Amino acid sequence: MAIFTRNTKATVADLGEVRAEIQLLRSELTKRGNELSLVTAAINTLEQRLSVFDQRVSALSSEMSNQLHELGNEIQALLDKQEDPASRAALEQLRINQTRIANEQARYEIAFRQDLATLAEIIRNR
Repeated sequence: MAIFTRNTKATVADLGEVRAEIQLLRSELTKRGNELSLVTAAINTLEQRLSVFDQRVSALSSEMSNQLHELGNEIQALLDKQEDPASRAALEQLRINQTRIANEQARYEIAFRQDLATLAEIIRNR
């Protein structure tokens, strides 16, 4: 039966080959570890930049929202004071446009944040 047959013993040359292979694998592992460290550092840098960018977008969006709100209040104050129908119509159109701009700004912010999230996910998966 083949189960009970013995293989020949390893020679010194075989042992040398195994040692060389292990050394090659160790150096390859070290190289891959260094590459992984570089990639990890790059990803961390990109995540930090995305975070800063997100904070800037949030601040800008908040400021734009505040300004649009103030503009709306000013338009309403002017509407309350106006008695001329043409002026009232013009101010009402301003209010409509202000609302449209605020809605567009909100949609753009949502889309932009989704794009940032997608980009961050792509970076994390690399």
